[in-house]
Amino acid sequence: MAKILIIDDDQDILRLLEYATQRRGHQVTIKKDGIEGFAAAEADTPDLIVCDVMMPRMTGYDFCRRARSSLNLKDVPIIIFTARFQPIDKRTAFEAGATDYLPKTESPDALVRRIEELLPQPSAKSAAATGTIAFFSLRGGTGVTSLVVNLALSLAQSQKRPVTVADLALLSGHAALMLGLRPTSNAVQLLASSGGDFSPQLIEAHLVKHDSGVQLLASPHNFGAGVPPKELVFKLMQGLKSAFALNLLDAPHLLEPSFAASAKLLDRVILLLSPDMPSVQSTVVALQGLLKLGLAEEKILLVMNQITEQAGLPAQTIEKVVKRPITATIPYDPQMLAAVNSGKPLALTQPQSPFMAAINPLIGSIFG
Repeated sequence: MAKILIIDDDQDILRLLEYATQRRGHQVTIKKDGIEGFAAAEADTPDLIVCDVMMPRMTGYDFCRRARSSLNLKDVPIIIFTARFQPIDKRTAFEAGATDYLPKTESPDALVRRIEELLPQPSAKSAAATGTIAFFSLRGGTGVTSLVVNLALSLAQSQKRPVTVADLALLSGHAALMLGLRPTSNAVQLLASSGGDFSPQLIEAHLVKHDSGVQLLASPHNFGAGVPPKELVFKLMQGLKSAFALNLLDAPHLLEPSFAASAKLLDRVILLLSPDMPSVQSTVVALQGLLKLGLAEEKILLVMNQITEQAGLPAQTIEKVVKRPITATIPYDPQMLAAVNSGKPLALTQPQSPFMAAINPLIGSIFG
């Protein structure tokens, strides 16, 4: 059970949201304007806040700004739930400090589902995360590398131990760029020098270390690396699993036969998609391909990444098409582009950003 504060001046909306959240077992406090809501939040810190935009005495944007300046409320997730749905409204909400933004055209049940995705999950941080997890999309541009990098940083910080990231996009992968690193060695050099024997010492020698505790097996930035033999990829995967307790793999956007044997070594595959029809179509094909490669169906988790500020297809529509539930939804974050361009990930510079607010629940789903 979580403590939810709902702030809205529309009595009908308040009743609907109160009923929907209480039905899920949550403790709900309702307030009619931002000033009352802020006083209630300061008096008893909620686990999450739902706030309208247009309210008397204080707008939802002003409420967000004030909450983010409060020591008690600066880390509390805030969902703006409003009838305003223009891109400028969403951008203003995020700039004011909102964690997510949903239009009131969404049903109360959809809002409650988003609330539960964003609720803090301390157990996900405290539990020891182990395994070899691949992050994959058949369509480029869905944010696979951004997710891998920021999730690895979050794990390294919370677990207080190294997290290994292997960038297996063997033609100019971007993990090193996003981490602000300049590798002197890479995955192709490791494959070439191994002779098929991937000892922990050899793998360690080809890793580049980040100050956070993330250690990266980087992708080369030169043309002509080619696709390695499947036997060599399999042995590399075995070596990573043997050497390190936690491996995050940035997988290439291809369903190559060379990865078929390796798929069986994976503990999870995080299949990433964006809410548009080309990505959904690619996801259907990717699911078929992963199963044909021998991956167990229960190992595949579907994650939707809202890569643009336009709303895109509803989650319910996508779930009907792909015939699988979406495990987590990552909201659009206007700060992501600046983070990528600067080599300073949001996990380090904006840990309370909308993108990062979705990471901890996802960690709980992957390792829980």
